[in-house]
Amino acid sequence: MMMTAPCHLVISDYNMPKIDGIQLLRALRQHGPTSKVGFILVTGKGDKALIDEGKKWGLNNFLAKPFSVPQLKTCIEAVVGKLT
Repeated sequence: MMMTAPCHLVISDYNMPKIDGIQLLRALRQHGPTSKVGFILVTGKGDKALIDEGKKWGLNNFLAKPFSVPQLKTCIEAVVGKLT
């Protein structure tokens, strides 16, 4: 769906069944229509190497679990702008 419908932001967990969040980010960045979509990675791993890998692929922001709603809002606003 995302490959055909426009969107401004993807919020993805790192741990998923068949693909991890970094693999999803790479796939999006390599596909023209989705190459500029904002991307926030949610992870329970506070691993600097993981975040550095994401930044190499254009990761816009990340959240470490657990997080609060205000933290999520701040993270989203940092990527797509002020929410009203």
